[in-house]
Amino acid sequence: MPKVVDHEQRRRQIADAMWRVIAREGMAAASARSVAAEGAWSLGAVRYYFTSQDELLRFAIDQMIEGVTARVRHQWRTGSPGEERCRRVLEELLPFDERRTGEVRVWLAALVQSQVDPSLTDLCQAGWRGTRLVCRGVVAEVRGEDRLFAQVVADPDPPLPPKLEKAAELLHTVVDGLTLQASTMPDAVDEREVRRQLSRYVSAVRTGEWSG
Repeated sequence: MPKVVDHEQRRRQIADAMWRVIAREGMAAASARSVAAEGAWSLGAVRYYFTSQDELLRFAIDQMIEGVTARVRHQWRTGSPGEERCRRVLEELLPFDERRTGEVRVWLAALVQSQVDPSLTDLCQAGWRGTRLVCRGVVAEVRGEDRLFAQVVADPDPPLPPKLEKAAELLHTVVDGLTLQASTMPDAVDEREVRRQLSRYVSAVRTGEWSG
């Protein structure tokens, strides 16, 4: 009997292979041929699912955003409210294991590529909005603003009140900075140091040190 292929699963597997190639060798190396070699598929098999490299890249980035979003939501649902849960939520955005390191490197490559490829602009904007939403949720939670936290979860578009929104902006900048440093200079800024800084900044939000 011929093997039944789950086509959606295969598309995700191909996207995973593309992440690994980009994380290891950069965006320029992520051709259909190199992705096929990474997954031990034929070139025709990859082209059957994705007719162009751009289509594959968009799918891979979209899958990455969906995966990070799902993990963040899981942390919000399963943890007890407070600083510890907020740190775990933010850590889903940071390169603390092979999977997240690959995601971050793909994301950085996509940001660079979007400067010359406007078709990626919407995905990059969606990723930015997602990170800002997470930071708003963290600020509302650690400041004990239950009503505002519920608002962020229900409708992510409206900003927080000005002082809290400023704290969310600063936290967003810190998370982006830690992400960049940890992924590009892991020897200088290792996981332990990133966790220490993240904890300090979340505490600064709670105490009102960051109040705009």
